[in-house]
Amino acid sequence: MAWDRDFFYDAYPRLEAAFGARLDESLSPRDPSVLLQAVRELDLRPDSRVVDVGCGEGAYAFRLVTHFGFRVLGIDPVQRHLDLARTARRDLVTDIASRVAFERGTATAIPAPDASVDLVWCRDVMVHAEHPDDAYAEFARVLRPGGHVVAYQAVATDLLSDAEADWLFDVMGVVATSAEPRVVDDAIAASGLETVATLDLSSEWGEWGQEQEGAAGRALLHLARLQRDPERYRAEFGDQAYDVMLGDCRWQVYRMMGKLGARVDVLRKPGPRR
Repeated sequence: MAWDRDFFYDAYPRLEAAFGARLDESLSPRDPSVLLQAVRELDLRPDSRVVDVGCGEGAYAFRLVTHFGFRVLGIDPVQRHLDLARTARRDLVTDIASRVAFERGTATAIPAPDASVDLVWCRDVMVHAEHPDDAYAEFARVLRPGGHVVAYQAVATDLLSDAEADWLFDVMGVVATSAEPRVVDDAIAASGLETVATLDLSSEWGEWGQEQEGAAGRALLHLARLQRDPERYRAEFGDQAYDVMLGDCRWQVYRMMGKLGARVDVLRKPGPRR
């Protein structure tokens, strides 16, 4: 739309305050608990076997145990994550601690027998997978018939330029093709898993984080400082740490701008639940 001087200087100022006030109203974004709600709706039995793929320090593995009474195996390729998760487990009550274990593993090499798992939980992992089709095939292998996957991942949108994606994905360890929605859809289809639901979260988690604790605003402020005086931070923390912090701040800002989106896929392995 071409710039309209009369609208810009006359009509728009008359509605600007009302427009701003409307934008101050929350759109009630969904928060990360939407993933736990997706699991709750599956109505799995207590003691169901669960694999938390890319478990990190164990936060969600512990939640899956305490919320639902599952038996959870958390897997991760990073030894530091496993060490911290095992340390955290020592502080839990015996009944909870006995239901969770941590082992080294990846999305394409899950240390579990065929058809032995009721739920695969996968959060923020698939963008790091070289071959998403192999990962979803591995999920299908370990799932029992009637078992489910609940997977969350960020995806690139058409608003993210190639130059922005090249730099950001390289710094953040993201496989560019694995962040393409089409590639994810094709990988799911090739695995034989059925799609129960796909939730498009868009910028909702970013909005929620900003509304609750100002997370996105703080990331934007940090981004401005990083870009205005890079040598201040490079000298103290090093080039690699600077680039990672810069990438993380851009990631949060791009999510708010709609350059990065997010999706939750709830999948099912065909067959009757055991």
